[in-house]
Amino acid sequence: MKKYLLVSLISISNFVYAQTILEDQFHFNFLALNPAFAGARETFSMNAMLGNQFNGTLKPQQIYQLFSTDGAIQQGNGGLALQAYNSNITGFNNSGVKVAYAYRKKFGDLFSVGLGADAGFIYQPTILAGLGVKQMYPYAGLGGLINAERFYLSLSKPVLFISDEGLFNSKKPFYTMFGVSLGDYDGTMLNVSTLLETNKSTGSNFSVNAKAWFGLKFGLGVSFRSQEINGARTNKIIPMAEVQLSDAIRLGASYDAKPPTYRTANSQSNYQQNGILQIYFRYEGRGDERSTNRLKYY
Repeated sequence: MKKYLLVSLISISNFVYAQTILEDQFHFNFLALNPAFAGARETFSMNAMLGNQFNGTLKPQQIYQLFSTDGAIQQGNGGLALQAYNSNITGFNNSGVKVAYAYRKKFGDLFSVGLGADAGFIYQPTILAGLGVKQMYPYAGLGGLINAERFYLSLSKPVLFISDEGLFNSKKPFYTMFGVSLGDYDGTMLNVSTLLETNKSTGSNFSVNAKAWFGLKFGLGVSFRSQEINGARTNKIIPMAEVQLSDAIRLGASYDAKPPTYRTANSQSNYQQNGILQIYFRYEGRGDERSTNRLKYY
């Protein structure tokens, strides 16, 4: 009985983190934080992200796969998005899918205001994880976005409702994100953003992100994050790089030396994983060639 109780508690803590596996990779995918970003870049795009760990062998172990796609509809007044993931990052296999729709109102060339909604499900072990039982947990959320040429303000709660309050009542984050873009669009451009994550019963998390682009061909960035997971606060820096191989194809990579900790069934202490190398691929369809939308380069 004690064994199953311990597994249950471990499952709950990992369950809460699995809810935000998409959100933790936001530096390549703002859609994970706010459904109002659907179609905000004014093009059709597909993104794939692969997380790899080196665990004592030359060949990396792939521990998660993420996919997202979105595009503008209704002559740019709306957007649709789809996201999916599969992950073993917390010691349990879990997966999920969510869709999003955004409506956007443009105020001339000054700025636009978007409202978005998402809905999806998480599929992973229940409290009976020790027996290998899995269950589907639907959820839904909302978000808003104000976007101008050189700044944006994003407010969102991507998990506003979820079907099992008992497991998720401690992890329904509210995200406030603000970004500013400096420099020349076709020359040297510096994009800086901050993110504040507030939760009902845990400490606030925040990050500061900066990315410099050179001639829209090569980008170098860094993300400083302060996160509280399983009662322990971790400060870390995630470096990243991107290269635009063509008008449609972009490759990128980032390295997280301190991925989230989790607890194993044999110990009540936190287990620190090895670093995660994330490989990123984006395909972007042709949009308005006159557009100088800077959201594509944060």
